Amino acid sequence: MTATLRLYLMSLDPGGVGFRMGLRVMLTLAMVCLVLWALDHWIPLHAPSYVLGMITAIQSAIQVRDRTRADRALTRFYAALGGFAAIAGIAAAGASLLRIDALLLVTVFLATCARRLGPRWQAVGMFAFMCAVVGSFLKAPEAQLPQIALVLGVSGLVAHLVQSYLMPTRPPRAFRRVVTATTDISRQLRHMLGTLQADQRDLHWKEALRLARRLRSDIRMCLDYLPMQLEGPGAEATRAVTLRLLDLQLALESALYCASNEASRRPDAHAAVARQLQTMQEAETGLATAVATLPATFPDGAGPAGGAAAGATPWPQRGQWLEDPQLRIAIQATLACAIAMVGGRLISSDRWFWAVLAAFLVFMNTQNTGAVTVRALNRAMGTLAGIVVGIGLATLLGGDLYLTVLLVALSVFGVVYLARISYAGMNICINVAIALAYGLVGIFTPRLLVLRLEETVIGAAAGIFCALAVLPIGTHRAVEQAKNRLRAALQELLEALAGVASDDAARSSVPSAARAVDLAFAAVLNAYEPFRSVWHFGTSQASTDEGLRRSYLLAHAAHLLEHALRYRAPTPAEAQQLRAVAARLQAVQDPGGTGDAEASAAAAERRFAERQAAAAIPDEAVRRALQILSESLEEDGAKGRVGPLGDRGSV
Repeated sequence: MTATLRLYLMSLDPGGVGFRMGLRVMLTLAMVCLVLWALDHWIPLHAPSYVLGMITAIQSAIQVRDRTRADRALTRFYAALGGFAAIAGIAAAGASLLRIDALLLVTVFLATCARRLGPRWQAVGMFAFMCAVVGSFLKAPEAQLPQIALVLGVSGLVAHLVQSYLMPTRPPRAFRRVVTATTDISRQLRHMLGTLQADQRDLHWKEALRLARRLRSDIRMCLDYLPMQLEGPGAEATRAVTLRLLDLQLALESALYCASNEASRRPDAHAAVARQLQTMQEAETGLATAVATLPATFPDGAGPAGGAAAGATPWPQRGQWLEDPQLRIAIQATLACAIAMVGGRLISSDRWFWAVLAAFLVFMNTQNTGAVTVRALNRAMGTLAGIVVGIGLATLLGGDLYLTVLLVALSVFGVVYLARISYAGMNICINVAIALAYGLVGIFTPRLLVLRLEETVIGAAAGIFCALAVLPIGTHRAVEQAKNRLRAALQELLEALAGVASDDAARSSVPSAARAVDLAFAAVLNAYEPFRSVWHFGTSQASTDEGLRRSYLLAHAAHLLEHALRYRAPTPAEAQQLRAVAARLQAVQDPGGTGDAEASAAAAERRFAERQAAAAIPDEAVRRALQILSESLEEDGAKGRVGPLGDRGSV
């Protein structure tokens, strides 16, 4: 029982990353409150200052995820400036609701557009929006602006000290913990797949699929820890570990297919499962070996999702404004907040900002209509459940100071811990914390929490409506576009590798092309997220898994080629095959001509000749990568039949 519980917790939070983040946020919040209380003896602070200090402390601890101390300090400085500018603008608007609403909507638009500039500016935008909402609600006069500046400085400084010194982020240690957890889960999944029996398939198969979903997420988390650059010290180690992680990912998908109901009916099913589980074990060993040879400081200065986007521009290219997904989302979010603002005020002139918050937040970290819809539904359900629990707890505690403070702290911890695991669960904790906090200050009533639910539903509904009706970004379309970007990035990589044979200068473009493949692959995974939720949008899990499997294959082949040809020029035969596959990748991206070309006898003969030539290439890694690409492209060209590498309807 203990081992099962440990594995379950490990699968939820590999390496204890979420647990440590939750503790860091709780410590930051406690220290900010303590510092503000101490300052109150010399500089009397108004009650809204404490509210602003706590909100910005949480935002500063969660949103700032840069890789170095200096970068984190700079991001917090920009965030404080953005937050102060938002509050100062609203304070200058005075009692004019029209001006306040206009400033808030401008902040929403700019904060959403800031996502295109990378994580730093996304954090600054989020910080500015939260400060604008607080400023709109509190309506602080201009005389309190120096006090507000002091509070913003205190919350940012405390968060920086906690994250950098008291509970510092240690990427090398965290990375190894996540890798250890990943291999442990992989071993457990192998054991589970190896002992599946026909009479217990339903129960154990569902558990295996749950564990497989966690393993996919953990592999992706490992990849997020790796440095962005592909040149300089540590570049070779980064490539080796990336390849081993993709080996494990590919082995996982193959093992799941061989153990699925469809494949288990084949005569050689048992032997196929055994072979794939052996491959999976070898991938685990290869990953452990690659990580064991890394220097103790690897990946120094790295961490999940940090830094700023290189080469990003604040606005779309001329002539492509309405085609740009980030601008579309910004327009959708702004209109949704405007609708929520009107609807929220019709219900309450004081608590309307809850509707605006819900409308804005359902667009955060989303890329298409399906993702917004899933997030909005989960937020509404989480708010409902959290209010029910919060009303019960607040009524039972009756304002008891110590128990309430303890439960509020645990709820804040739950918000952070569940952020990656369950958006609905995170919202449950948020609403429990709000209910308990209201009970603590003596303004708790069940009607107030019901009002919060009503406002949240208005905001969520406004978000769904705008995502569906205003410049919609279809979920299926977003997936296809992301897959085409992956094919295009892979095509550029193949052309760059082939060009090295005749032009040594082409070698300099290989690292950037390989990084473009990684970014495009991550975009594919993000685009598929709505289909992996409990809301399938009419798409079968089998179809989703098949599309993901093909994307994993393309990414795996790209890393095989980049790794094999990193320090040598391809042979003439290899260069010829690289260009041939690149041309086929271009053809697959052309929906108007792919079908006829792929169906023709001449195309079939050409593909047969290409496979024969690829099979004669002596380098095993290059040969395997070209075979993966060729077979994957055949599946893309004939989507109705089963390809040599896998399934339709697997997992």
